[in-house]
Amino acid sequence: MITNKPKKKIVLVRPHVFSKTRPYSGAPLALLAISRFLVKDGYTVKIIDPLVNKDYIAATVKEAKDAVCVGFSVLTGYSIYDGLQIARAVRKKYPKVPLVWGGWHPSILPHETIKDELVDIVVYGQGERTFTELVKALKSKKSLKNILGVIYKDKRGKIIENAPRPIESLDNFPPVPYHLIDVEKFLAPQEYGQRSLVYYTSYGCPHRCLFCVEQIVNKRRWVGLSPEKAAEEIAELKQKYNIDSIQIIDSNFFISEERSRRFAKKLIELNVNIKWGNVNGRTRQMSQYSDDTWKLMKDSGLACILIGSESGNNNTLAYMQKDITVSDTIKLTKICAKYDVKILSSFLVGFPRSKNLNRCHKITDKELTSSLRLIDRMFKIYPRIRQMFALYLPYPSTALFEQSRQMGLEIPDKFEDWHEYLIAAEDASKMKVRQTWVTRKQAKKILMISIYIFFFKDPDSFGLVTARIKNIFYKGFLYLGFRSFKALVDLRWKFKYFGLPLDFAFYNVLRKYSGLG
Repeated sequence: MITNKPKKKIVLVRPHVFSKTRPYSGAPLALLAISRFLVKDGYTVKIIDPLVNKDYIAATVKEAKDAVCVGFSVLTGYSIYDGLQIARAVRKKYPKVPLVWGGWHPSILPHETIKDELVDIVVYGQGERTFTELVKALKSKKSLKNILGVIYKDKRGKIIENAPRPIESLDNFPPVPYHLIDVEKFLAPQEYGQRSLVYYTSYGCPHRCLFCVEQIVNKRRWVGLSPEKAAEEIAELKQKYNIDSIQIIDSNFFISEERSRRFAKKLIELNVNIKWGNVNGRTRQMSQYSDDTWKLMKDSGLACILIGSESGNNNTLAYMQKDITVSDTIKLTKICAKYDVKILSSFLVGFPRSKNLNRCHKITDKELTSSLRLIDRMFKIYPRIRQMFALYLPYPSTALFEQSRQMGLEIPDKFEDWHEYLIAAEDASKMKVRQTWVTRKQAKKILMISIYIFFFKDPDSFGLVTARIKNIFYKGFLYLGFRSFKALVDLRWKFKYFGLPLDFAFYNVLRKYSGLG
């Protein structure tokens, strides 16, 4: 006798992150993470990603035919637009398949997200346990009322909000099921390795930075894998996928010196012989680590750290509630120079410090000048730094949001409109400046410095963007162009002159259409 077995297939989609002209090459870690328990429980999980699935909309519709649900993970920006195009195609073909949304943006604005007609359920916050319970309830057609961490529409279309789910230790979860994707397609070159894979060891952050959404989503809580388990999992990934480096994308890895030491010791004990980089930490905590700890981390393969330097002015840092000083950043730069650990350093400018717009514009100029002065000092100590500038843009519920709105900040009032709130850097020429307290000239200058000046100031840039080019003649041609741009950039940096940006405009066109940006 033939029986119809209950369907046990899940379709998960990561839309384009930045734009169709600049695909993101990292593995879809958020989708893999929420698949942990489902794979263990025998579910079939299909992950659709534009990097692998060229006609990803058709691929999603095809797989949705007999799926329990289709899930989307999105950030603020283009991925919302792209995700809605996919969801619209699924809804048209299979109107009864639930559409579930998660990721940073739905977690920050769950109530607005759920109002969209193409959103049936929102998973907010830590999603591993929540999504598992949700899928099982949908498969068995049970009520969702007792599932923590979801907002959904009932059969009458009424929006129901369940209580948030407390953050759970990552040690309670199975390993991330990388086998669900073709890992080879998601290995990307970094400054410290040619076959690099993304990975995370912790979730959340306990600090109080004025601008950060972590306080909204995770309420300043942090949980992490035991450092020994993290090292063991990395060792297994290296053996299985022949990777030479790992990008640890935690919000705050270096939260504890003891944890960092144990992680490094375990990597050495297991003889993993792998580079680890892009690791996020705070300048004050890391600058207080002992020399012995730094040597241990370097010996274990530490190659690159990510820090929020944020400002060259201590008063501004205090205003941001960063709980660091400029001297912390300088001290850490000297440590990284000593151990040759590359720095990825971010700065944030353009806060609405006054209701007087002219005063705000002057403050932004002063902030920019002090930050450039600090960056100059950092470069003189250690040139292997990739600096980044960002222009402050508040989210609802974060500090300064109400003041920003009162000062004329245009806020999208529905989910689909958030795709234009942040735009890809290569679209700078059509950039819309939402912050009334920053002039368009200032915004363009900040963007130019970040994606143009700092790119050519980074001594590793050329090798990084051309790592996959095999044709030595083409690479040689690109090198000549690179040296020409770098000569212009070095002159601009020497005299701190960022006017008449014709070279930046030309570079931006090349960046957008060359596929090297």
